[in-house]
Amino acid sequence: MAQFIRSLTGEEKLDILTESARYDVCLASCNGRTGGGSGRMRDPSSPLNRWIYPVAVPGGGMVHMLKVLMSNVCVNNCTYCFFGAKRNCGRRTSFRPEELAALFMGFYRAGEVNGLFLSSGIRGSSGETMEDMLRTVRLLRGRYRFDGYVHLKILPGVPEDQIREAVLLSNRISLNLEAPTGGHLEKIAPDKAFASDLLKRMDWTGQLIRRGEGRTASQTTQFVVGPSGESDLDILRTVDWVYRERYVFRSYFSAFQDPEDPLRQGGGDRDALLREHRLYQCDFLMRAYGFRFPDLVFDGSDRIPLQTDPKTAWALLHPHFYPVDINYGSEEDLLRVPGIGPLSASRIVSWRKDTPFRNGEDLKKTGCLLSRAASYIEYSGKRVNRDQPLLFDIDPPRGWEGGHSPLEEEKIGSLYEYPAQKGKTVNYLFKGKDTPPAYCR
Repeated sequence: MAQFIRSLTGEEKLDILTESARYDVCLASCNGRTGGGSGRMRDPSSPLNRWIYPVAVPGGGMVHMLKVLMSNVCVNNCTYCFFGAKRNCGRRTSFRPEELAALFMGFYRAGEVNGLFLSSGIRGSSGETMEDMLRTVRLLRGRYRFDGYVHLKILPGVPEDQIREAVLLSNRISLNLEAPTGGHLEKIAPDKAFASDLLKRMDWTGQLIRRGEGRTASQTTQFVVGPSGESDLDILRTVDWVYRERYVFRSYFSAFQDPEDPLRQGGGDRDALLREHRLYQCDFLMRAYGFRFPDLVFDGSDRIPLQTDPKTAWALLHPHFYPVDINYGSEEDLLRVPGIGPLSASRIVSWRKDTPFRNGEDLKKTGCLLSRAASYIEYSGKRVNRDQPLLFDIDPPRGWEGGHSPLEEEKIGSLYEYPAQKGKTVNYLFKGKDTPPAYCR
């Protein structure tokens, strides 16, 4: 007897394809909080928490994204992926472009979402699947006159004309490297070619964005942390390279969640999540604090020290740099002080023109973390709290070192810049949701 299989409703497809999309963390909070940031979890207080993700933006506040896959059918067999071809991931389904565009606009008109994050498994071929994704965005821009935020994932191996159209249609593009080198990628994604499928497409995208040939403001990438045996040095060396050479704006990091181990599928390995958090901190230092790859500190195993944050690790290796004078130090020097970030450093430089800072009570008004900064600063040549221990007098553990320069020493000063970040904000500012911008340096 023939079996009747009922077609899935749009709501049922949303349940399946938003659940599959949750493992992509390219919507993680800019703050890179331990545990993966708000991009990894939905708001349990919202009746729409099955589908809509809250995303933190610089300066505070939240926007809401429909984060969904075009399809969870995939011909690839990546070891880190929950819906690879050989995985038993439950129901497989796909949206038609017209169907997904209409569903999104329903949420948008109801005021439930501000933008769309669209990725996909590879159904058939990369080009065929990418065409469905592009058609969805074409419908939003054309038929529905939607002019808001769209983040579009570039699939590996797609032709150059599809990348060009993606740049024309979307506000942000991401292309996930997943691993820092071709050798590492081969261990976890044997169907992808690191140089030809990924780096070449990243180069095409970067060139188009640099020339301003569409609405895309930036491209991002993502690394899966752990499964290929890569070190933190491997990951951050590649992050630094794509910032210098491939016009990449920022990187995301996802602690490996083993699809075969249900106990680890929530990212429950605390050390793995702490490692992910430290990578985010290093990345933010490189993008927004004026640090560069040679400044980062690694232990004897080429890992970021987990026991302290990377800025404090640098401070422990450079005691001669401190104390920094709050009233006379440059903004660049202030950004090297633990507890002082870009916003508080900018306020310090601006406010001290009128009234010099005299003590910690004055300084706290800038938003800096005085409990962390106090040991590294002075006020017009004076230390206010002489009982405060000098944390930089603590000897760092054996094996810590920095200075892993990818360039010849004489070239660092003139060539060490990240062109995609010049004059750009840390994140896209949504219409009607704009917050004070946090500029990358």
